[in-house]
Amino acid sequence: MNTSSRARPGLFLLYLSFILIGTCTTILGPILPALSARWNMNDAHAGSLFTAQFIGSSLGGLLAAIQPFKSTVIGFIAVALGLTLLTVSTPLAAVPVLFMYGLGVGLVLTGINLTVSNMAGGNRGTALSWLNFFWSLGATICPLLAAVFIGHRLLPAFLLVLPACCVCMAVLVVVRGQLKTAPASPHTASSESADRSVRFFVAYFAALLFLYVGIETALGGWLSTLATRLAHPGTMGAFAISASSFFWLALLVGRGLSPLLLKLVPETLLQPLAVACSVASICLLLVARSYTDIAIASSLVGLSLAPVFPLSLSFFLSHADKSKSAGMVFAICGLGGAALPWMTGAVSSYRHSLQWGLSIPLVAALFMLGLSLYYVFFMRIRTSRGPSLTR
Repeated sequence: MNTSSRARPGLFLLYLSFILIGTCTTILGPILPALSARWNMNDAHAGSLFTAQFIGSSLGGLLAAIQPFKSTVIGFIAVALGLTLLTVSTPLAAVPVLFMYGLGVGLVLTGINLTVSNMAGGNRGTALSWLNFFWSLGATICPLLAAVFIGHRLLPAFLLVLPACCVCMAVLVVVRGQLKTAPASPHTASSESADRSVRFFVAYFAALLFLYVGIETALGGWLSTLATRLAHPGTMGAFAISASSFFWLALLVGRGLSPLLLKLVPETLLQPLAVACSVASICLLLVARSYTDIAIASSLVGLSLAPVFPLSLSFFLSHADKSKSAGMVFAICGLGGAALPWMTGAVSSYRHSLQWGLSIPLVAALFMLGLSLYYVFFMRIRTSRGPSLTR
């Protein structure tokens, strides 16, 4: 990466912080069966918890583009406070608590993504792939930790350990204060708002990333619940709670391999191929009939989805960089995480089948495939000839 030796320790800290925020972002999925049992929630009600979290995350994404460094620090504090309050929440109070917690997640995710993008320069695709690799590492660890703590009836302790880590990370980020001096690229807001091609460009990537975040959140959030509902009597404990680890572990491996694949396959070809494979893998998940089926199908989905977000984000930021549109797109990403998991829960309650509910991510993946193919055949021409967002 095009970073100075002085900046490398700060970059390592950002990667390390993404392990922690990956764990915090995905914690609701593994603990959802325990919360549903404690609060006697149906799937529609449980889905509203994802909605609260990701509406907050959407707002955080919008605000973080203004001051990425300060947003990262404030975000970790908000995550710590939200998780602490969740230990004493009621079903009704959990909604505003998760909104605040999601706000913190959105501030951290967007602030760090923008900072690393600016530090990486021309190597955005590789840098963002590695950044999301570390996020996936945290997401993979989360269900395993949740299974251990819940298995020992220590869920409140788990929700208190993570806030302590978040506070420590906020302090470390403040100490490495030079992160806020990442080079900025100039932009012209007036021309951006007046240019129809720029608006189309922003809307396109907002839709693409909306769908991706919604799919990832819906699958990662509901897989543990799906596993606990299998007829097999041995799947109701910690083993089932950790089921989503297969998805996150595959995502982790896939993102680790992405920089290597990019040396062999062009970015614009790898992205639609990955989306097409994810469509086929989600179909396998919908017909799964055993824990083994779920493990295999969710692993294939994770591997397929792995390169999609970092590559899509790289395409967008290579044109948008630090423009105000970046915050808007990150905000819309959060709305995807709010909408699709809730829709999955609503369909599941209506059809009395969570696998029917998971048809929502499948439909979203089909739309995402259409958008990816549109980029390959049409958007490349438009972006190569049209104006840049960072003039």
